[in-house]
Amino acid sequence: MHRLDVAIVGAGAAGIGMALALQKVPGLKFGVLEAGRVGESFRRWPAQARFITPSFHSNPFGLADLNAVNEPSSPAIHTGAEHPGGAQYAEYLTFIAKGHELPIAKDCKVEAVGAVPGGGFILETPKGRLRAGFLIWATGEFQFPDLAPFPGAQWCAHYAQVADWTSFKAGRYAVIGGYESGVDAAVNLVKLGRKVRLLVRKSTWDPQGPHDPSLSLSPYSRQRLYEAIDTGRLEIVFGVDVIGVTQNQGGGFRIHAGDGRYWDEKQAPILGTGFLKGGGVQQIAELWDWDDDGRVVLSEADESTITPGLFLVGPQVRHDKRIYCFIYKFRQRFGLIAQGIAQCLDLDTSALHTGAGAWGPFGNGECCEGCEC
Repeated sequence: MHRLDVAIVGAGAAGIGMALALQKVPGLKFGVLEAGRVGESFRRWPAQARFITPSFHSNPFGLADLNAVNEPSSPAIHTGAEHPGGAQYAEYLTFIAKGHELPIAKDCKVEAVGAVPGGGFILETPKGRLRAGFLIWATGEFQFPDLAPFPGAQWCAHYAQVADWTSFKAGRYAVIGGYESGVDAAVNLVKLGRKVRLLVRKSTWDPQGPHDPSLSLSPYSRQRLYEAIDTGRLEIVFGVDVIGVTQNQGGGFRIHAGDGRYWDEKQAPILGTGFLKGGGVQQIAELWDWDDDGRVVLSEADESTITPGLFLVGPQVRHDKRIYCFIYKFRQRFGLIAQGIAQCLDLDTSALHTGAGAWGPFGNGECCEGCEC
């Protein structure tokens, strides 16, 4: 049996960023387990999907690139793109992982996790059994779409199942969902010359609404949405609570709303209805406490409240009204978790003390033009 002080499950933005933080602790034995490749979820994005948060090389002036997983690097420099695509960002993560020689076991899916009485965890993998003193869950949410939001959803294509929007060759489609994935689907289809009916509960782009992009449509998506509207090929229907999709006897599909309205479409609708609450956390659901809204309950240190030594990093982390669902948000938690684990093991934490502004203004004041990327 292999033994580690800390095991990280998932080699996406959260897992790689967390590993970089742990690497700063001398003497700490850690490893990353990844079911596929580094950045696997990003590699599965639709070909046309782009980051909604912009990447910009502002590091020399004290503000880290919004999509970076560590302070010195910049996806903008590595990818040459302000809004990188999924494959580009996966290559950035791979570059960082190789450059730092992070211990990553690829194609190593964690098949079972057991908490050991008295502390620690046993992880079952195709490559053998692993024992870890601490476990950090970083499996994200993209590979855990909500495929059954209503009856008849099995006939629909979910956003997370789309490899390339050019494969949708019909002249018209309906898209269900008015947040980022639904709007991105509609925008890309319109850009390809398709006509789109977008069915939404409410406007997530109301200028008077919340400014937090965790709660409303990002400026990047709003801009593209307005451009799509100007083509005349996008129809938006508001106040729609879809309760089911049925097949018509003569062919095609009928989309049913809770208020009695319905729409007939020749093609099966596309789902932009989001992901399972908890995302990959559902894989070990019994090791977490859950609130009445189906969200994971965490301590102030992002630790499970019922399983000591189990931590969560990534877009599912929430604390009261703070929603850490973007990289520039959840990366702020890496140092906190690394420091707590190091202190438990009585290891040196001095390299983790980068100052309160490490991810904000003037936090990277000593970063020069010779950045990592």
